[in-house]
Amino acid sequence: MGSTVGVGFYGIPFTIQKAGLGLGLLFMAAIVGLVLISNLLYGEIVLRTHYRHQFVGYVNKYLGPWARRVNLFIFWVSVYGALVGIIIISGDFLANVMSYYLNFSPVVFSTIFIILAAILVLAGLRTVSRFDFFMMLLFGAVVVLIAFVGLGQIRLANYASGALEITDFWFLPFGVILFAMNAMPGIPLMRQVLTDRERDLKKAIVYGTLAPAVLYLIFALVVFGISGDVTSPDAISGLQSFLGARIVVVGSLFGFLTSTTIFLNLAFALRESLREDFHIKRRWLWLLALVPPYLLFLSGIRNFIDIISLVGGVAISLQTILMIFMFVKTKRDGERVPEYTVRVPKWLLYLMMAIFGLGAIYTILVK
Repeated sequence: MGSTVGVGFYGIPFTIQKAGLGLGLLFMAAIVGLVLISNLLYGEIVLRTHYRHQFVGYVNKYLGPWARRVNLFIFWVSVYGALVGIIIISGDFLANVMSYYLNFSPVVFSTIFIILAAILVLAGLRTVSRFDFFMMLLFGAVVVLIAFVGLGQIRLANYASGALEITDFWFLPFGVILFAMNAMPGIPLMRQVLTDRERDLKKAIVYGTLAPAVLYLIFALVVFGISGDVTSPDAISGLQSFLGARIVVVGSLFGFLTSTTIFLNLAFALRESLREDFHIKRRWLWLLALVPPYLLFLSGIRNFIDIISLVGGVAISLQTILMIFMFVKTKRDGERVPEYTVRVPKWLLYLMMAIFGLGAIYTILVK
């Protein structure tokens, strides 16, 4: 859950509003199902391998140099793109929270966020894991709070408007929801946490995938039901005229905390990949994990929805296709007997590759 829940879910109500409720919910159900299968496939890959790697290492091991070169592009785009998106919205969230006390720009608050994240990354996995657990409890509590406070403000007419209309933004939910549901960097870490209890990995993956999806759906329906056509890209700002400034502060504070959680997971996974798969010396690891995305942010990359849509629609789609190729290869060449196996027909694997491949192409074309 800590690897899944991040700032991406804040973009879901906006994409559903733009695409229409019917299409938005259809995308939500389809992507959650595909991601659950993908996570289980990746979990089996991890269990069929003696030594733990990050995704780059598994690709190099099972698919060879050609796939490694493709995945290097995917890897840097997905991780650094996600980190830049988190830096952008974290500065905005922190600016909303601190606006009554400090009149700094979001850029300054993004810099403060990077400093805090660097301290926590250097603290190690134990600190990050405990922080994840606390954030997940807070995540559920805030979603329930917003639903409770906003229940009386929900207008059923908002759900009816555009529910069956095909708009220019009909495909927008694909990349955003895929970004919000992505948890691949955390699955190898799950095996590390479950050392000598690997039989529990399948159950942990299922629960860890479906629980965030349910909370995402509740959050999206509540926000869209309240704000309707004025739903904002960050979901929270558009609630101010309906629920008041306090809910914006609470929601923004939660947004900052959850963005910190997912940033730490990604930064730690990147650091481990640089060490395990690229054999980079330890003293450079945290710099390479934190400095490049911050420099990209300073260069002027600031559109949150466009970034997470591109990362989800292109990078994560292509990454999933490579993962399916790996799954087929490890069925034959795996190093150990896994604690669970996933039985999927070949036609479903082909269908998944077609969906993600066409989704990546269409995302590039519309961008």
